[in-house]
Amino acid sequence: MGAAERVKDLASECGFDLCGIAEARPGDEDARLAEWLAKGYHGAMAYMERRKDLRELLPGCRSVLALGVNYYVPHDPPPGPRVSRYAWGEDYHRVVGRMLDALVAGLGKLFPGERFRACCDTAPVMEKAWAERAGIGWIGKNGCLISQRYGSWIFLAVVLATAELPPDPPHPDRCGSCDRCLHSCPTDAFVAPKVMDARRCIPYLTIEQWKPIPPDLKVGPWAFGCDVCQDVCPWNRRAKACGRAEFAPRKGHDAPDLGAWIAMKGPEFRARFGDTALARPGRRGLARNALAVLRDAGELDEETKEIASRDSSPLVREQAKS
Repeated sequence: MGAAERVKDLASECGFDLCGIAEARPGDEDARLAEWLAKGYHGAMAYMERRKDLRELLPGCRSVLALGVNYYVPHDPPPGPRVSRYAWGEDYHRVVGRMLDALVAGLGKLFPGERFRACCDTAPVMEKAWAERAGIGWIGKNGCLISQRYGSWIFLAVVLATAELPPDPPHPDRCGSCDRCLHSCPTDAFVAPKVMDARRCIPYLTIEQWKPIPPDLKVGPWAFGCDVCQDVCPWNRRAKACGRAEFAPRKGHDAPDLGAWIAMKGPEFRARFGDTALARPGRRGLARNALAVLRDAGELDEETKEIASRDSSPLVREQAKS
């Protein structure tokens, strides 16, 4: 068995559903990122400006392992407020992080003397670009990494390696003429295929930025993130149940109680959401989002506004006025 096969078998043993290998060399994705940044499409996500050469992250890096974890749970939330599918269960950083720890430990035994560094949204690495280059999927017109086997319901991670491993061929684009995702976006965030103005994207508005959500950018039912451009993707008809209990919906996470989000105090927030992706925008962010959803539905009553107007966070108080 060759080195690449041993690596992929080990990745599978550690729980990864997809694994591909790419050579650690510069690509044209850096130029595309620079153009995107220059147009200000990243908004307040300053960390996007800190992308680095892999050899700065791991001196002597020669290979990149691109990894994917299927998180699809075949569950239809009840009508009403929504939370993006990836946030229904335990925070994927924790789940995938445990897999990465096991994988890096195993790689150290397979390749004594070589060094490895694992990343899952924890370093300035363009995971989607490396995943496409390593052949585990392609970047669709909606900007998501799409796998022919699992659709786009996959978490991505990479492992940088000083070991020289035979690379896989890059994955061809399989979107064809389909552009359903581009026309389905509730806020018209797509500037062009594969190009999004994040400042108009609902996940950005509800997770990444720390300002009130303006009334001209309607989040609809989405209290955290948004799945619309993935829900309409034909490739997601192939989605397979992941079978992982960690990603199963916790009570109320798939269909939030907006009033509870607005009235929630810090200790309750940490107890309920501390180990989930919903912790990312903090208590004040979830309260802001809840107010925006109620506003867009025409259901923001005076009693709720009054509760929000007394909130300790200026962000929540300002959102109540919008």
